[in-house]
Amino acid sequence: MFTLLAPFTLVAAALLAIPVVIHLLKPKRVRTMPFSSLRWLRASQHKLSRRIKWHQVLLFLLRAAFLMVLVLALAKPIFSTAGKRLFTERFIILDVSRSMSYDQPGKDTPFIHGKKIARALLAQGMPGDRATVLLTGNNTVALGPLAEDPTRYLARLEAAKAGLSDTDLTSALAVIRPMLAASRPNTIAELVFITDNHQGSWSQASVVAFNEGLKIPVTVKVIDVGPSAPHNAWIAVANPIEDAARRFLHVRLGASGNEPQERTVSVKRLPGLGDITQKVTITPGAFTEINLPLPAGYDLQGKIAELLIEPHDALPDDDQFWLNLDTRASVRVLLLEPQGTQIETLQPGFHLRMALGVLGQGEAGAVQVTRRTPDAVADADFTNADVVILANVPQLTDARLLALETRIKSGGGLLMFFGPSVQTPFYNSKMHNPLRAANSLLPRPLQQLTQTNGTVANLTRIDWTHPLLAPLFDPTFGDFARVHAHSFFLFGDPPKGDTSQVLAWFDDAAPALIEHAYGAGRVLIVNSSANDEWSDLPRRNSFIPLLDQSLNRLALARLGGNFTSGELVALALPGVGNNASATVTTPSKQSVTPVIQQFDSQAILRLDKADETGIYSLKARGDIGSVDLNFVVNAGRGDSTVTKTDAEILRSWWGKAAFEISHPDPNERPEQALPQQRVLLWPWFFALAALVLLAEMYFVHRLCPVMNPASTGSSVAKHGILASTTKAEVRS
Repeated sequence: MFTLLAPFTLVAAALLAIPVVIHLLKPKRVRTMPFSSLRWLRASQHKLSRRIKWHQVLLFLLRAAFLMVLVLALAKPIFSTAGKRLFTERFIILDVSRSMSYDQPGKDTPFIHGKKIARALLAQGMPGDRATVLLTGNNTVALGPLAEDPTRYLARLEAAKAGLSDTDLTSALAVIRPMLAASRPNTIAELVFITDNHQGSWSQASVVAFNEGLKIPVTVKVIDVGPSAPHNAWIAVANPIEDAARRFLHVRLGASGNEPQERTVSVKRLPGLGDITQKVTITPGAFTEINLPLPAGYDLQGKIAELLIEPHDALPDDDQFWLNLDTRASVRVLLLEPQGTQIETLQPGFHLRMALGVLGQGEAGAVQVTRRTPDAVADADFTNADVVILANVPQLTDARLLALETRIKSGGGLLMFFGPSVQTPFYNSKMHNPLRAANSLLPRPLQQLTQTNGTVANLTRIDWTHPLLAPLFDPTFGDFARVHAHSFFLFGDPPKGDTSQVLAWFDDAAPALIEHAYGAGRVLIVNSSANDEWSDLPRRNSFIPLLDQSLNRLALARLGGNFTSGELVALALPGVGNNASATVTTPSKQSVTPVIQQFDSQAILRLDKADETGIYSLKARGDIGSVDLNFVVNAGRGDSTVTKTDAEILRSWWGKAAFEISHPDPNERPEQALPQQRVLLWPWFFALAALVLLAEMYFVHRLCPVMNPASTGSSVAKHGILASTTKAEVRS
């Protein structure tokens, strides 16, 4: 099968018509020469005219042939040895996340190796196939549409670099799905993921959603370019802790691999203090926690500490952690639950309060809980809370709802549990606005309550790539995926403007976890009760870790301005007023202008993406006042657990799609590991064009003087092609 990868190049062949048209349109002038005898002159002129016409035509044909062969070569002809087959829409998804920078002495990083394979894949398309390249970290960017000649993306592919964000390979599926909407007949889709394939890279929910209703067959190839036995240690989180007897930095460390790691943890950049160091043994599979003491009278206000693990390992970015010490030592939680019974174990927030109590005891009072009923809560309770938890709350008065909205918009967090007392009309009319879903505490409307009547609903489509759930992913010992529910709400269709994200489902019928941004804060919705009335989630071992992650997501990431690379930066600007403007200076001293949004009288700063890690400086001005502060951005920790994804679990997620995982040899040339089913013809056409050009040069400089006697005495015939013509020769 013969085809051209760049058929539009053939348009250049029309240039050959230019000299022909000029020759046909050029007027022919006949020059009259007065001679005494015209008989011999006419015979000679007739004979010479025939010689000039013959060799000029041959010369034109040679030059035209050279141009035509050159144009054909530029059209990139190929020949397929596969015969008749289905056309392929190939999507080459290159992982550009932080873990692809895993450094192995004497070897290419997974990213460099993966880029070589992607480059080889671009040159391996079959006749009629189309391909494109997608660069994927925590989001995906396509280098262009599907093209029969995807080598035009080589320059942008070569310029790509691995970033600092976490991996979400399935974010590419949302970009690929629209490209397949207008597929050609007799076509299959081929998804080639070039990645280190660690366990936090995939989202089951996104895979299932991609496969639903897809009209063409899909094959999935995962090319694992990561190390076979990776290991890593990292700083998971750090917080300043203070009680009556002591003050310290509480640091949680993680590790992956097969052996414990001996490291040194250091605290630097604290003015007036030297480096604080402590040796530690980090055991894989569980967090290691240490306390680094601080002087009792040391002022933390305005200080930013740099924490390091030394020596650095193969992934050095998560060995560094920037900590804004302006943050408070504890998270203040406001728990709202109705008082329906005096029996404590039957109260709607019983299991939740027990879990919060465990978290409060674990880190010297890191969680402080204030319990109120919906009728007794005051506006000041909302103002003083970092996280508000609603547990089976029927409704709130307009004044209390306004206080709640104001607190979340200004950077607080809301964790919402449902229950049998929930009044659906209140939630749908007061907490949900269908015309402004992004500005609603409840992004989707509630529908009827569903009960399974003796059966159970399982968690499905869990987004393990999300920072909230990634630490809970443990196929062997984790039990979050085994949660069962027998009651939950159905939700209406997402309204226009809905920016919420569903993190898990109940039997693909209703969202189980929903997260969305609200002003400078976040809202997390759990479609279950806070006790075990609707599900067994509160009795699972994963409930306390899930609650801990939720508080960290809702509050700790915002207190003091601690953010993650690649994610949205949202900060409240209290006391600035309206008409606010702001400038952000990055760690590399670059100035960035953020977006300022106004929510009522509250100004919110938004920076779509902060790619650098380190200390950012913010200066904001408004019609009331100004704000000068610093915030920090750390590398994502989702890529720190470099343990490989279980192949059988991943295969089951893709269902009926043809699925395979390969592990190419880093020492093997990429093109050697790929199937060769086509012959590239354009190198041969370039060689043929060179031969035609040589023939044309030989004809001009050797044969033309012989065929044209008038030029036999020329300087070319006498001295060669490069000889210059002298004045004496011209006169002769």
